[in-house]
Amino acid sequence: MTYSALLAALLLATPTFAQIIPTGSPAADILLTQALAEQRVFLTCSSLDGLAHPLIVQGWQSDAAAAIATLAANNVQAEAIAAFTRAAQPESLLPAEDTPYAEVKQYCDAHPDWQTTYGRLNFTVLELKLPQVFQ
Repeated sequence: MTYSALLAALLLATPTFAQIIPTGSPAADILLTQALAEQRVFLTCSSLDGLAHPLIVQGWQSDAAAAIATLAANNVQAEAIAAFTRAAQPESLLPAEDTPYAEVKQYCDAHPDWQTTYGRLNFTVLELKLPQVFQ
């Protein structure tokens, strides 16, 4: 699959991802899109856990802020940074408030290992990975 086809498939996966604007770095675009997809799972599936969810939100907000700083430091277009900033907001990654519980459960059931993945830090940490693609 070509980079363009992969990015298009990832961007069209959900309405939130359609907000991503290419940064000028294919590797950065893939990392950002991958991180958003992973965080969508973590935020959604932890949303009913009053202890875990705030910590996951806080961790994601810190990582997203580091990514935004990296993008700005590497002269990525302001429009691309703004689009990522909007897409990275926790409320952008969570399902709409009127989403039926059954749909949320089905979504989380499709990701049964999300807690293990999160606990083992087996996901994209933009603060660590994104600077590497701009070196």
